[in-house]
Amino acid sequence: MSGDAARGEEEMQSRIAALEAELASVRRAHDFQAQARERAEHEREQYRKLYSLVLFELERLKRQLFGRKAESVDAAQVQLAFGPVFDALARAEAGDASAQADVQAELQKLREEVEQGRPQPDAERGKRRKGHGRRDFDLEKAPVETIVLEPPERLLAGGDALIKIGEEVSEHFDYRPSSIVRVRTVRPKYRRQSSTPASSVSPILIAELPERPIPRSVAGPGLISHVITQKFADHLPLHRQQEIFKRHGVHLPRSTLANLVQGGTALLCFIVEAMWQHARDNAAWLAIDATGVLVQALEQCRRGHFWVVIAERDHVLFRYTTKHNGSVPADMLAGFSGYVIADASSVYHELYRNEPGIIEVSCWAHARRYLYEALAADRERALVGIGFIGLLYDAHRAATNPETGVTDTHKRRVAAEPILKRLYQWIAQERPRVVDESPIAKAMNYLINHRESLSRFLEDGRLRLDNNLSELELRRQVVGRANWTFCGSDDGAEWNAIATSLIASCKLHNIEPWAYLRDVLTLLPNWPRSAVLELAPKFWKQTREQPQTQQRLAAARLLGRFEDMHASEARA
Repeated sequence: MSGDAARGEEEMQSRIAALEAELASVRRAHDFQAQARERAEHEREQYRKLYSLVLFELERLKRQLFGRKAESVDAAQVQLAFGPVFDALARAEAGDASAQADVQAELQKLREEVEQGRPQPDAERGKRRKGHGRRDFDLEKAPVETIVLEPPERLLAGGDALIKIGEEVSEHFDYRPSSIVRVRTVRPKYRRQSSTPASSVSPILIAELPERPIPRSVAGPGLISHVITQKFADHLPLHRQQEIFKRHGVHLPRSTLANLVQGGTALLCFIVEAMWQHARDNAAWLAIDATGVLVQALEQCRRGHFWVVIAERDHVLFRYTTKHNGSVPADMLAGFSGYVIADASSVYHELYRNEPGIIEVSCWAHARRYLYEALAADRERALVGIGFIGLLYDAHRAATNPETGVTDTHKRRVAAEPILKRLYQWIAQERPRVVDESPIAKAMNYLINHRESLSRFLEDGRLRLDNNLSELELRRQVVGRANWTFCGSDDGAEWNAIATSLIASCKLHNIEPWAYLRDVLTLLPNWPRSAVLELAPKFWKQTREQPQTQQRLAAARLLGRFEDMHASEARA
């Protein structure tokens, strides 16, 4: 019996060992399957991310190729997605019925305030609009050539006996081709009559020859300013200008035209440098951005960069650099103290670290662009974010005087702060629910990482919500690139930056650039370098009205039909 018990015990132990081995095998298989499932789920998630990104890139490419470039969104779609979220945040913030009623009343008041800044719908939109008919040109600003057409009977015998009882006058625009004028300067020589002996000859009297902008050059200020304006305002490369001059019967080689640009900008650079110093010393805020440009080289084109800096409503300044790193903006804005409006590029980090007086202001247009690009991947959330940013712009418009353009700091802050608060409440609620690396996650991360600098516009009504002014000014170089493809050299790119700074600043102050450049090129050779800032576009209208300036221009015999252009600007 004891032997049977021992054998039974052994069999039991053997079965237990077999079961334990089988259980261990099952556990290993289970762990393997769990790991395989985890890997499969991870791969599925990665493939889902890749699918979303590929879909996003496809939609963006389709929009770039076939769609509209403007980042516009249907306001009705924004309202459908945005309204419920705004109300839900209000309910969550209220907590009870009475508080909820208070929040709803606050939201309604906020909506009414920001709605004042939105353009009102046209009451006649549903009606058929009448055509405007023919729109005549503004005939008041053009020189007038009068043609008198007599009736045939007036030329016959007895036509002198006809009695004039009136006349009919009609006007139209025509074109007279521009031309180069050869200016011949005659300086008579005189000698005083004297009763002294012939051996004592009195000195010869002759007027001093006016100094030209480019010494020993046959080009006058009008021709130099014409070449510069055609190249940098109208984006006509020099080889095209050469062909245009040839059609008018004048042979001006491209090398000669390049010398005119070089000589003219060598003088104009004094004005631009004074504008840079004035901007660093006096501007409350600067907006900065950059774009690339190709520069011709022996092997292949090198890459350079055009920077633009806008100093409030004073100056538009361009600068060319061969590098695009943190030292460039730090050097350009060294010594400046105030707000800097820019995108979130890492190239500005050194600027913020090394200049303690500079305060970073981020761009809401860039934040909106991230949300707009996320429309293809997560339309509902992207529309909600765009709706919040739209309310910020509504609050800005409601606080801005449409006549003066001045923004009330307090009024904008009161209207915008609740919007910002609810925007970031929504982001805190939705960010954990979106997939990392997705377009909507990148948009939310941008808003979270730059919350402080994005909110800085609340501090000062002079600050803009975005950096769109810089991007608009950079279009000058973008449109130019489509015409001249690349800069011939680093020197040529620097001439470009000097001329474009003055032309863009002329537009900012409503000044005709050709007449401005012609006048300042006439004055610069003898103008005191310490007072060269007076010739900047910001101060040009006051400087030009001074009697001394008028006398200098009159002495150069430049006053002509283009003075009507200045008069029309003054009337405007």
